[in-house]
Amino acid sequence: MDIEYELMERQVCSRGVGRGGMIWHVAVHPDYRRLGIGTNLRREAEKLASEADLDYLEAWTRDDEWVRDWYEQNQFDSMDSYLHVYMDGSKEHKDILEIQTAGFKPIQTFAHYTGPEKEKVRNRFDRVHDCICYVKNLRK
Repeated sequence: MDIEYELMERQVCSRGVGRGGMIWHVAVHPDYRRLGIGTNLRREAEKLASEADLDYLEAWTRDDEWVRDWYEQNQFDSMDSYLHVYMDGSKEHKDILEIQTAGFKPIQTFAHYTGPEKEKVRNRFDRVHDCICYVKNLRK
């Protein structure tokens, strides 16, 4: 488990109140999954975060259902979400990008969509992923 913690509020995290710790990575070798290792890592991380006087932990993940379930089972709350949108080729760029520079042609584009019409965006583009923020308050 890889966590970066803040010395001052809002240096790394964006969704909780107070000083937070951003969980960048959680990984367990596939041969050792479902043995409680991830949960033990989380418990130790929470202990260290409390010792560092952090108020919460924040984590962003994409649309892997089992990862979402793990955060929710470990008392993290879903706080925010947006879409990662990958555009490839002229069909997907049509009516999205207006280029003001002659001779400039996008081939691939990566974008964040934060608006209210997520289903419309999912239906329009071939590669769209949910990006979800989970937060766990450590001061309950």
